[in-house]
Amino acid sequence: MLITRKGMAPVAALGVVVGLSGCAVNSQPAAVPQQTTTTQTATALQHSEFASLDSARQAVARVIGCDDKPKTDPIINPDLAGFTAEYVVCANRVQVVWFKTEEARNAEHQLHSDSAQPLTIVEGGNWMVVDMSEALNEPPSGKDLRELAQELGGNFIYVSGVGPS
Repeated sequence: MLITRKGMAPVAALGVVVGLSGCAVNSQPAAVPQQTTTTQTATALQHSEFASLDSARQAVARVIGCDDKPKTDPIINPDLAGFTAEYVVCANRVQVVWFKTEEARNAEHQLHSDSAQPLTIVEGGNWMVVDMSEALNEPPSGKDLRELAQELGGNFIYVSGVGPS
């Protein structure tokens, strides 16, 4: 999927979402050690896991509602090629990611943590939900990811990122 901005060449959508240049979280200067805003549930050390992408999407849909037939494709960063992750759209700009390996989960986590764009994320044991609305300069999705984290035993994370200077 490509995004074209007026006056700019097309760029990979996740390149827009996850620019890895100097980032800070919670609007701190890039030189400040990175911190994230997280909400951990009582099960923070033992996150829930799902057997498949479909079961993860179904659980997410029961909590925040997902579109039956989303109008967009998932955004997949080409830097993650070779990792065993599967993606599906829950609703516009909100996608569910399911990981077959811990290595794939860690790679995706690091990519999002280093984002130069704002992201709202819920992380579970082998799954993640990412709301890219802010990063894509779109209206809020209206999905309550804090509630999702509480209901599914995940961590809520907000990465504020830093736009180009």
